[in-house]
Amino acid sequence: MSQKIPLKVLWAYSGPAAPLATLYFPIYIFLADFYISNFDLELKEVGFIFLFVRLFDAFSDPMMGVISDRFKAPLGRRRFWLLIGTPLVVCSAVALFWPNSSAALGSSYLAAWLIILTVGWTIIMTPYFALGAEISKSYFERSRITLYREAVALSGTILAAVLYSLGKSDFQGMKYIAIFVVVMLPVTTLTCAYNVKENVEQDRLPESYDILGVFLTFKSEPMFVRLLIAYFINGAANALPAALFVFFVDHKLEAPHLAGPFLLIYFFSAIIATPLWVKLSKRFEKHRLWCYTMIYASVVFSSIAFISAGNLIGFFFVCLLGGSALSADLAIPSSIQADLIDLQELRSGKRRTGTFFSFWSIATKGSVALSSGLALLILSHFNFDVTGNNTEKSLWILTILYGFLPILLKICSIGLMWNFKLTKSYHHSIQQSLIRNP
Repeated sequence: MSQKIPLKVLWAYSGPAAPLATLYFPIYIFLADFYISNFDLELKEVGFIFLFVRLFDAFSDPMMGVISDRFKAPLGRRRFWLLIGTPLVVCSAVALFWPNSSAALGSSYLAAWLIILTVGWTIIMTPYFALGAEISKSYFERSRITLYREAVALSGTILAAVLYSLGKSDFQGMKYIAIFVVVMLPVTTLTCAYNVKENVEQDRLPESYDILGVFLTFKSEPMFVRLLIAYFINGAANALPAALFVFFVDHKLEAPHLAGPFLLIYFFSAIIATPLWVKLSKRFEKHRLWCYTMIYASVVFSSIAFISAGNLIGFFFVCLLGGSALSADLAIPSSIQADLIDLQELRSGKRRTGTFFSFWSIATKGSVALSSGLALLILSHFNFDVTGNNTEKSLWILTILYGFLPILLKICSIGLMWNFKLTKSYHHSIQQSLIRNP
């Protein structure tokens, strides 16, 4: 299907991204500080928990991808799992974000509910991304779909920051986030399941629960590996400042009361810039446009070297300009992945969208957890104190992790993607071959 996707379908598909992002964002921005500050968990302890949970993900994601490709439910291979995973995510949101403030919750509580949340998240997200890749076969429409989805996700991220800031305490702020997820995730997943149709031909589906074909594809086609590595590295580059944002504003800028407003500026800028990226995606090859966004973001973040305590105007422009690149930085790689799956389908005769996007999910969550977990461990090693009284050395380490290391990581991703071979003309030839050989 190459025609323009109706807005009704785009919004219905994008809807679940809002409550999922409302939940996902505070997990890596507020949750660590929330449990460290209120339940006496150690920084090192929380860092190990996040790393452990993502190692668990490495096993669950491919399994979910294969199941999604092969298991046919009444609603199809994708939408059914959105409805199955929703109760797990809702229950986990309540447990993690609405805990008993008087209870003595330990590391086992945090670890257990994070694992349950991860299972529910995997059940939803792998089929959800696969569904987005299968709505259209158009080179441009796929970018449009992912940009809409990421814009809606960013609105959910903004809402998380707003809900958190409305709370008179961190407990109340986290409670507001949980309530929103409990109400809106079931509504949006049901809306998506009703309005978005699946478009996968039965004879193109793999005939067995075999993940070997995916590994053989990775081995035979370097573009898959190159894209996955570039996406993982860039994901880590994006996750580092996200995980350390509150620490940087609190201890480097010495403006803890402005953490919420700065986050709003950053994400509002990303949403406002989305129409620009939609237009640019029609003019540039996807891989080059992604590289341009990474170059632009790196230039903006290099100004962190000049940000000192109290330099609120300077940091305002970092958030405003840096945020404008975010939606493209998140959406374009996923669109490229969908195009690559067409190449895999042409060569193998089978479409393993769910399985491929399970590896995409591993890269997404693994980059976030690895970078944020290691960042916490490094800060702990240099005696960073979340309550204050930090040395110049510990603050300098915080600045390096927040601003400079992401630039180095993005440079690596740019090097991998600059001469990527999957151009618009190449993808068109793949589509024509698929049409000639159904």
